Amino acid sequence: MSPGPKWAAIVSAVALLCLGAQLTYTHNANSSVTPASSRNAFQRVSGPSASQNKPLKAPPLSKQLVREHALNNTIIIAFANANHIDYTFNWLTYVFANNITNYLVGAIDPTTARTLSKAGVNFFSMYDNVANGAVRMPEGDLAFLSQGFLSIGLHKLALIRTVLGYKVDLVCSDVDTVWLQNPLPYFARFPEADILVSSDATAPTHDDEGLEDPQVIGRHDLNIGIMMLRCTKNMTLFVDAWQQQLQRKGGQHWDQGEFNMLLRINMFKNHFSWWDHTDTWDRVYKPKATVAQNKRIVWAYNHSVTVGVLPVSMFANGHIFFIQKLYKKLRSPLHVVHANFIGGGFKRHRFRESQLWLYDKPAYYNVDQLLSFDMRTLQPPADWLQLNTRQRVQFHLENIGTQLQQFWNAAGAAVALNRTLILPRFTCYCDELWYWSLEVNPGYKCRYVGARNQTLPFLCPHDMVVNLLQLDDEPTKFGAAVKYRESTFMENPRTPQAIKVSRQSCNFLRTSTFSGVGSYQCCMALPLWGLSGVSL
Repeated sequence: MSPGPKWAAIVSAVALLCLGAQLTYTHNANSSVTPASSRNAFQRVSGPSASQNKPLKAPPLSKQLVREHALNNTIIIAFANANHIDYTFNWLTYVFANNITNYLVGAIDPTTARTLSKAGVNFFSMYDNVANGAVRMPEGDLAFLSQGFLSIGLHKLALIRTVLGYKVDLVCSDVDTVWLQNPLPYFARFPEADILVSSDATAPTHDDEGLEDPQVIGRHDLNIGIMMLRCTKNMTLFVDAWQQQLQRKGGQHWDQGEFNMLLRINMFKNHFSWWDHTDTWDRVYKPKATVAQNKRIVWAYNHSVTVGVLPVSMFANGHIFFIQKLYKKLRSPLHVVHANFIGGGFKRHRFRESQLWLYDKPAYYNVDQLLSFDMRTLQPPADWLQLNTRQRVQFHLENIGTQLQQFWNAAGAAVALNRTLILPRFTCYCDELWYWSLEVNPGYKCRYVGARNQTLPFLCPHDMVVNLLQLDDEPTKFGAAVKYRESTFMENPRTPQAIKVSRQSCNFLRTSTFSGVGSYQCCMALPLWGLSGVSL
């Protein structure tokens, strides 16, 4: 008789045990564990209302609406659609935690408007609005650089121009950000800047709490996911030019790309051509003019607007926060974390792993059949520091292969035992984008461009090793579904204490012989509870 799928899973479990790992699992006999202490108010409105086809008179963007919610002549605006409503509520949770009230959320579609209305959130309609010409807004996932993603840029710019026309300072925020502190007091420290904007820089230029050096604008793109625009005359003229630039290109160019291109016009004394092979991070960009009161604020766009670049140590992009974890090395207080440098739904996973995702319901943490294991990694060669990029990549891939083998063995054990696998902490010896340093910038030796201070090896996010979206969206495509939780699950304050303390550890040792599974033997039998319907 050929072995069935459950037996195959048990074989995988035995293979894991014979790798010499320590296996830890939790078991909670009480199925009615008390949920985490506080429940997010928005979890009661986690999706579209039942009456989603019922017409809703959504408020349009208006001067009265903006003035009603503005504070100190400043309004914060974010944009949301139904496909990312969970990001919106996660962002709002942090906004409210910081007692921020001067915000508005633009609803891209009627479903989002109904959900925001039900939650009692300050919102306005973007899909039926004079500011955007009542043009139907794109819906769906709006994947990066997709037609829908690009076309929404014109709508956003029309709204930005409209709000500035109300003589109000505007803060724009993407909803895939987390506001750990209220950034408005920091913005107020730099009244000379027409624009304060975050950047994709992979290293700070200073170790203080001031703005970045203007050279960052030449070396890396500015990121409009976190941006303050002051309602000056020159600011509105720049937005007009920005809007016209997109219109000339049919709205099929990235609004952030055009933003960077326009700002750099006549900003620097020197110019580097595409065929100049000087390392981008080593190039010295000399601004034509800076503001007298603050040399880190530079004149841009033909000397018409002033720009300050927010420090990456305090307004962290995805690489700075999730990969380099500079917040552990620098003393600057983190204000905002932006989940860029990451594709699609992986952002949710990274927020969860960093314990910044507050949208999950208590049931997500009330899991009483868990399994974890200690990951073994390869030790780097003694001459690791002397290895060139190609040699480092080869070792990195070998190390990832070793970890993946253990992961899938553990996944087999979890399936066999009907448990939820707690993901291990993977160790990476190269950045996810190591190929940039392989051919283009070999001096970085497996690091991302510009990230000279990136520590190698490092504990890397799950999605750099395992395609978690496939486990989510197609769980049975290649076999039994694997239930899992993030590696920090047991450290999360929302995980019930009863689950954290109910655990048992099993040590499995290598021995010389074991018939059927290589040359190993398990010193302890698999726990029999959880093996429902499986006979050994």
